[in-house]
Amino acid sequence: MTASRSLFAGALALLCLAGPLAPARAASPVVPLVSYHQYWDHHWFVWLPRHPVYESAEIMSIDRAGIPYRAVWVFFTERKGGKRQLHFFDDRQIVENFPGSHYRPIVYRRSGAAGRAQSVRAALNGPDGAPVEIAVDLADRPLAPVRTGLTDQSGHAADRHFLLFHRDRNALTRRNEVRIGGRDYSFGPGDDPMGRYGFVAAYSAGIQIAVIPFGHWSFVRRGTQLNSGPAGFPFAVGSSESGTRLTAPMPGYRNRISVDLDGAGAFTGYRHAAATHRLALKPDGALPLAPGAPRTVRGFVIHMDPEIPVARGEAVSAPMADGRRLTWRFHSPRWAAAYPFESVIRANDSGHTLTIRSLRR
Repeated sequence: MTASRSLFAGALALLCLAGPLAPARAASPVVPLVSYHQYWDHHWFVWLPRHPVYESAEIMSIDRAGIPYRAVWVFFTERKGGKRQLHFFDDRQIVENFPGSHYRPIVYRRSGAAGRAQSVRAALNGPDGAPVEIAVDLADRPLAPVRTGLTDQSGHAADRHFLLFHRDRNALTRRNEVRIGGRDYSFGPGDDPMGRYGFVAAYSAGIQIAVIPFGHWSFVRRGTQLNSGPAGFPFAVGSSESGTRLTAPMPGYRNRISVDLDGAGAFTGYRHAAATHRLALKPDGALPLAPGAPRTVRGFVIHMDPEIPVARGEAVSAPMADGRRLTWRFHSPRWAAAYPFESVIRANDSGHTLTIRSLRR
């Protein structure tokens, strides 16, 4: 599917978890990666061929039986330039920590038989306060693994993050209604005479969004805590069978990061769980993080849920004058090869700094 990719960066670090004392040999553990990861139950997409600014409208929701947390996300993607997106959430915690997003009460209604495509109606005050109404009707269509799996980032926000957007099942429809500011922008018959859009609207079930953000964090070690500020990543330093495990609770339902280091402090694995769903990055051997360690090259694989490998690549850990540089390059999927990035680690008196930045040209 060529639908625009979505950044979920609604992340306020929760209260730090206390953990057992790390062994002395891991007195200064290093965080080489950070991420945001969420599982969304539902995603609706509709093209807007007649709108003067926005090319598409999308709705996502966390909304399933037995889960106490619910969230609704409505966003629009601009047609021109860098495909800037305008985001609206009905969760204030997400908005407080998602720069540029907006809080809105959202009237939301989902319908459909379990296990089949779902329909949606949503209403809110959107861009510039204009009333927005969006409806996508799937009429209980069957779901299929067509146009699913990992989606090409297609340059969206490539200077801000590396994005893994994965959907499990999908269904298409032509039945949509979109009104913005009192005007009808529904995708109707005759709106695509050249066939450039490929489809009108779609529903997807089982969406995982994982983001490795580009930025700079300063981690301060205090006892069993390794924190990067009130709006950062609060890691607790604990022990594991093979060395040190760093864990950080994140917002959302049962959302947590784990970083595994061996007895020498080298990186051996990364996991970010969102309830029962999991992003995991595993190198095929330890990647040293100590400044003076020799240059080391390892392959790595990324899984979304334990049995689904979605990306493979090569990581190079190399010393630099004042720290350590890890370069991450992808071999598959093919599109990901255009999105390399690096982690630059520098020690300081209280811990270390981590800078993650794009190497895309």
